[in-house]
Amino acid sequence: MKRAPASTLRLRWLAGASACVAALGMVLAPQWAQAEAERPKVAVLVFDRAPGTANVAVRIERDLRNMYDSASSENPKIPTTIPIERRYDVGHLSKSHLERARTHFNEAQRNLEAHEYDEAMEQLFRAERFYGRGIPFVSDHGLLRGIFFYYYLARLGAGLQDEARENYCAYVALTRNLAGSTGPIEQFEPLADKCGDTKISGTAELKVTADVDGAHVYVDDQAVGVIGRDVPYVDPFIPAGPHLVEVRKAGFARWGTLVTIKKGKTENLRAKLKEAKNRAEDFDSLAGMLFTGPDAFSEEYISDLLFQTVERFRVAEIVLGYVHDVAGKRTLTLFSFTDGASERRDYPLTNDLDGHRAALMEFWQARFQQKLDPADALPVADRWAPTLFKVE
Repeated sequence: MKRAPASTLRLRWLAGASACVAALGMVLAPQWAQAEAERPKVAVLVFDRAPGTANVAVRIERDLRNMYDSASSENPKIPTTIPIERRYDVGHLSKSHLERARTHFNEAQRNLEAHEYDEAMEQLFRAERFYGRGIPFVSDHGLLRGIFFYYYLARLGAGLQDEARENYCAYVALTRNLAGSTGPIEQFEPLADKCGDTKISGTAELKVTADVDGAHVYVDDQAVGVIGRDVPYVDPFIPAGPHLVEVRKAGFARWGTLVTIKKGKTENLRAKLKEAKNRAEDFDSLAGMLFTGPDAFSEEYISDLLFQTVERFRVAEIVLGYVHDVAGKRTLTLFSFTDGASERRDYPLTNDLDGHRAALMEFWQARFQQKLDPADALPVADRWAPTLFKVE
């Protein structure tokens, strides 16, 4: 009996180990999903009220969300954040693009079974195109991985060995990225044998800007930074290959794209965000809340507004922040509403990049009677996240 090459055996072992992890995940998934659904949720929004503070506000917003998510992983009584920007996708949630992508993908499968490889590649091209049109409002990661894998099968069947290998490596890279595993594809020895000299190996550079200030950047569903018109997000060493890039800002419909970055190249993206159709109802009333000056809303009015927002967002708590000037000094005002009661706290800010973090530490101490440094709550990417992919 002929022994399989060592590289193939290593691939089988890696996929087998990942399959075990995935199987365990399927057993635990219903219990985890139920527990996650029962966890208390919090909505966090921070608004800029002073000139030039949009990017300051979004950094505060990001750090507050990280603090809640980090603390909730240790203490189930502390709420975890909700992806609030998705509430502003009203009018963009059509599933037609996803349905058409599935139709073309199914047709490609039939073409492959009939050994009609050129037609299969054409159907896969159409499937990928319609899937891309639906990003970020609809998603089916299983379908997207399937499109990439069937590109490999179609080119392999057509005798295009080099192109097939590139497609296979792109499929594995996409699978790893969506699983949260970071780093170049060749960091794993089995994949280095197959993909080490392809355009998917190594690193590349990603630059993202937006036509609005104060927006969040997500890469492969992970929050990675904040951007503005003149404040880019730059990752000079992103793993080459396909990535889902998304830009979010409350009050705007999300923007997203699927981009494949080749080794050693730079990809420049500029997000164009559209104001949300439900902005007046779900955003403007909160952004325009008056709490200083002769026209300030009463405490009863503010409590009623926060109560209505908690009910509308279906959360246990809401935290609203406002960056504004008080007597010429930059100030952060935080409103927290939970259990039918609201609290207001004011904190001075410095002009340093992280000049808000002392204020957030003070807020956290007052809110939960425990210390938490925002710098310690930053999410850490998992370089060795288990990944399940089909072995070539």
